[in-house]
Amino acid sequence: MDGRAQQPQDFATAFEAAFARLQVVLEMACAGEGSWVERATVGVRQALEFAAAEPEAASVLTSGALAQGADGVGRYERLMNYLAGLLEAGRAESPHGAELPPTTERSVAGGVAAIVGSRVDRGKEAELDVLLPEVIQFVLTPYLGTSEAKRIASAAADWPRSQPER
Repeated sequence: MDGRAQQPQDFATAFEAAFARLQVVLEMACAGEGSWVERATVGVRQALEFAAAEPEAASVLTSGALAQGADGVGRYERLMNYLAGLLEAGRAESPHGAELPPTTERSVAGGVAAIVGSRVDRGKEAELDVLLPEVIQFVLTPYLGTSEAKRIASAAADWPRSQPER
């Protein structure tokens, strides 16, 4: 995280602005037509594109938040709860959705956040495009099983970018 978001108030403002932009991206993906799997796949793609296009925002939302003490952790927890809420609908499309552990969605959201945070903190946000199939498979596997998640992830890798360059 750069010096512009070091002060607590600056961090709060940066986090809230980044979170609002990410929410718009994800709400638009989730409002689209199609099954939960299709919307989730588009949401993952658009979230990774957001992080690649706005690495500072992605850093503030992930590792930057965790480095800010209690306030940052609280904001990060709100982000994780939001993302987990978007994933919960996947339980209805899963033949074993009721059997999934209650922590599934939080674990998946946290895993994706860790992947994104790790890449952007090392200046490797361009790698996020390459990781798209892996991240889609990771997100879908608890709900669809490994084979189906891998099939969908492989097909999604061939999709064109879903957002214009920023």
